[in-house]
Amino acid sequence: MTKLIKKSLICIIILSFVLSANAVNSLAANKLDKPSISSIKQTQKTSVKVSWDQISGAKGYQFQYKKSGGDWITKSTKKKSITVSELSTDTTYWFRVRAYKKEAKKTIYSKYSVLKKYTVRDYIYLVDIYKPYNSSEYTAYQNGKYFMMGGKKHKNGFTLGDDGYNCTKDANFNIEGKYSKLSFNVGKVDDDRDYDFVANVYSDGNLIQDISIKAEGLPQSVDIPLDYTERLSFDASSGVSSLAGFSEVKLYFR
Repeated sequence: MTKLIKKSLICIIILSFVLSANAVNSLAANKLDKPSISSIKQTQKTSVKVSWDQISGAKGYQFQYKKSGGDWITKSTKKKSITVSELSTDTTYWFRVRAYKKEAKKTIYSKYSVLKKYTVRDYIYLVDIYKPYNSSEYTAYQNGKYFMMGGKKHKNGFTLGDDGYNCTKDANFNIEGKYSKLSFNVGKVDDDRDYDFVANVYSDGNLIQDISIKAEGLPQSVDIPLDYTERLSFDASSGVSSLAGFSEVKLYFR
């Protein structure tokens, strides 16, 4: 093999490496990170709001959802959330989203997010949607967090109180008059503070339920009709140090 041919082959190999590197760099520059769905919240009886993280460089997002075993339904948005309506209650849906951008008359897509599922029901958990606009000694328990009552784990609710005596223990929520019924479990949180107390529920400032809680008693289940309540309030006796626990606090849609 002549020196000229050897040099030509070397030049071709080097050029191939350069072109390959440029192609890889070009692909990397065009690549979009895949989004992650950050929350799924039911906002109405048949509507769910899905949110995800914002992707740098994206011009919009292609969102898909389906029933288990059904076909994908596609929607596009430039925002990092979307509300899906006209869903069926007691039905599980799957959700995913991907980012996109336009370059040289081509649409470049990211990979789809990890699939997330949500079961649409005729109720929501109070603590998943609402935070109190005014409260004292309030602690929420959601996303799998729990407290103990009657020797069992209790979730999807909140506690009122702390270690001190004569402290205000209350929480006030603006629930927008959208619900027909409230249900929850209530009792004394398991600890060494053995005081009886009273827990109260108010609708727009009017007392609608008072519950006597015995220190040695088990949690009680409560169902309360709501008549277009805007302000839903809870409080517990301020003269004792027992912690009041409210779990599985559900608001039922009309």
